[in-house]
Amino acid sequence: MKTLEQYLQEKYSKRSYKVHGYMIGKYLEYIGRKATTAQYKDILQFIAHLRKNENYTPESVKRYLSEVKIYYNYLLETGLRNDHPCRELYLKDKISKQIKVDRLYSEETLENYLEKIRKDPDGKLKKRNEVIVSLLVYQALTVAEICNLNIEDINLEKAEIYIKSGHRKKTRTLPLKACQILLFYHYLKEDYPELTKYLKRDSAEGSEPEKLITGRLQEEVKPNALNRMINKGRKPEEMLKPVKIRQSVIANLLRKENDTRIVQVFAGHNRASTTIQYKQTELEILKNAINTFHPIQ
Repeated sequence: MKTLEQYLQEKYSKRSYKVHGYMIGKYLEYIGRKATTAQYKDILQFIAHLRKNENYTPESVKRYLSEVKIYYNYLLETGLRNDHPCRELYLKDKISKQIKVDRLYSEETLENYLEKIRKDPDGKLKKRNEVIVSLLVYQALTVAEICNLNIEDINLEKAEIYIKSGHRKKTRTLPLKACQILLFYHYLKEDYPELTKYLKRDSAEGSEPEKLITGRLQEEVKPNALNRMINKGRKPEEMLKPVKIRQSVIANLLRKENDTRIVQVFAGHNRASTTIQYKQTELEILKNAINTFHPIQ
């Protein structure tokens, strides 16, 4: 008979199946011998335990419920059970989508990240990585938007970059910083030809446009790989977090009292309410100042 670990290995990636196994293990540890016979009320008791004794956030509680459902899917598929005790169980906990602005990077920190990238000794990949981080720091692009950029989307004469629409993001054209123009020029004229020297291209009419960012082996870069590319060889405390960089840039723009609509267009948000989540109230600003500068730390 197929074990739970074998089931998870078949269903999920090498990296994620271990996470699923760990979280399901937490449930099995709690429920004990009743695991294969547990009923709806037993699952509710586990949820209550997570909320009261483990003090988990609503997001984490929902994730654990999802893992419990995976476990009972396994029992069903292996014939160890013929019903699912919590398939129709859905939690209605209100999940806060407010951005934790006080934990974001300052403009100075973002500039320091860029400066460290400029000193990176990684040869032919140095300018490519600097291009990536500059797009995060100056244009607040998502990793998916960066991966979707084509060379034709960069207009150095007009100092502009065109970003195509994506998941919950609008099409927009943003200005390039002065320092980016020379960086992009050298990358495209010097480094890019070397990176793509052995890349096979379809010369037929209508072939795919050339991607701005390519991997070490001339492969097309996927969003989940971009984070690893810019963090290779870095210490944990020096790791760059693309999502947090984007959030920081947006929050810093709003902190300068820029019009919310302008920042919304810059970020590509479909709704103004999304942009407002990044805005600090006067009370929050005061609290952060006290936490930062109070003599008793």
